[in-house]
Amino acid sequence: MVASLLLLGLFAPSVPATPPPVTSPMTERSVAKPEPSPHNTRNRKGKAVARPAGTAGTAKTVGRARSARGTVSAPPSVDYLLFCNQPERLTRPGAYADARLIGGRTYRIFFHYRNMKRSSAPLTLAFHGTAGAPLTVSLRKGIADPQNDPPRAGRQALTKYLRARSVPVTGRNGSIALPLTLRSFDTASGILTVRPSADCRFRVLFDGGRQTVRGARVTEVPAPRREVTIRLSETRPARFFRIGRPDDLPEQHAPRSGNVSARDRMDGSYGLLYSFHVRTPPGRRVRITFSPRGGQSGMVALVDGSVRSSNIVPPAGLALFAETTVTDAGLHLVTMPFGGVFYPVEIAFHLR
Repeated sequence: MVASLLLLGLFAPSVPATPPPVTSPMTERSVAKPEPSPHNTRNRKGKAVARPAGTAGTAKTVGRARSARGTVSAPPSVDYLLFCNQPERLTRPGAYADARLIGGRTYRIFFHYRNMKRSSAPLTLAFHGTAGAPLTVSLRKGIADPQNDPPRAGRQALTKYLRARSVPVTGRNGSIALPLTLRSFDTASGILTVRPSADCRFRVLFDGGRQTVRGARVTEVPAPRREVTIRLSETRPARFFRIGRPDDLPEQHAPRSGNVSARDRMDGSYGLLYSFHVRTPPGRRVRITFSPRGGQSGMVALVDGSVRSSNIVPPAGLALFAETTVTDAGLHLVTMPFGGVFYPVEIAFHLR
């Protein structure tokens, strides 16, 4: 999530009429049976066969991904993912996340919150080192503009993150602050890669408060990356993979504090990076489509160095994301679940 998490949340601007999936931040938490895949059908003998994109029963292609100009590098591997979304609703002043970062280690921080107050209030991402000692953080930043639409905020955050480059940021007196101003019902969503030069404390502070609010916790996920190889051929021209499943998380993932219930298994799924390596006969074209399997969702990905972003697609919809020619080096796609929408999402790779 930053749609629940279960990965992500408690509040979605529009909840699907069909039962939502495991959810995301900003959507009611619940566990529902995923919709059947629109990519498949069965022949007269009952054998599952691939269905051409855009012909899956009532599902239809609803949009094409937009591509940003320029080539950017994929996000680096990190030691830990810090998932910050509990509680998701900002209702009173205080610290909504508090974690110790070890100097020299690399972290990906995922956060997704919504201001439930009737007035504007500040939200600050704060890094505090030893008082008086210099603190430098290598920072790759993807923070959405505060807005009332959680899915759009999550999508914008991931888009900015994939386009960003790491830059060193040095704080005076050992402190670095990234401030945001949230209007009533605004969503704050972002993804950061940080590597501090020395041990420091990371906190998410709302409305000037510093005391940790009740129920606040940070979920830590070690080595938050999945490498997936997709091989396409004449005998197997289509492959499918679902992202945003709790089963993709390493067993060691656990909260920094607090107790985790079964419904919280999705914590940490948002912000988990998937790196797809697509292999085909050289010169062939590959079509990539996706379909939300739980509720409304979207997709943002880095495709061979180009950032692409889709519309928000309704549950069980089917959208064309990209179609490209594969070189001798293969096709590389990097993506991750973002906040404000539902998961899992099924990605399909079709040999053309």
